[in-house]
Amino acid sequence: MIRNVLVAVDGSENSERALDFALDLAEKYGAAVTVLNVSESPAMGAVPIEPTTISGESMVMFAKDLRRFHEEILSKAVAHAREVKPNVSVSSKLREGNPALEIVAEAKEDGVDVVVVGHRGLSRVRELFLGNISEKVAHSAPCPVVIVR
Repeated sequence: MIRNVLVAVDGSENSERALDFALDLAEKYGAAVTVLNVSESPAMGAVPIEPTTISGESMVMFAKDLRRFHEEILSKAVAHAREVKPNVSVSSKLREGNPALEIVAEAKEDGVDVVVVGHRGLSRVRELFLGNISEKVAHSAPCPVVIVR
């Protein structure tokens, strides 16, 4: 029985398709959907070329802007979900850290029945070096993972 669906979004087309798939699945089974976005910490995602030129104040502003960016992705996804499937219960969460690890951690903590992720997200350059996030989630999640193309 599917009662809780976790879908990870990053604003990419593939994550939008994953969201639509998760909503269809939830509607079919009467499940609730949690929309998750993971913000990589500035230390993980970007290292300034000249670290000495960046002040603590500008790093705080960068972190706030980055958080705002991820909150906006989440907000748009939730608005879309509520518009296309108003009868599906939708909640949202924003986590910070390594995307694959945080998706798996959220799945474990919330005891979700299925995780839905897009095949490739926005961080293609990162994936070339570190591997595909969806593959890592599929290998580590405590439940079935659907990878949407």
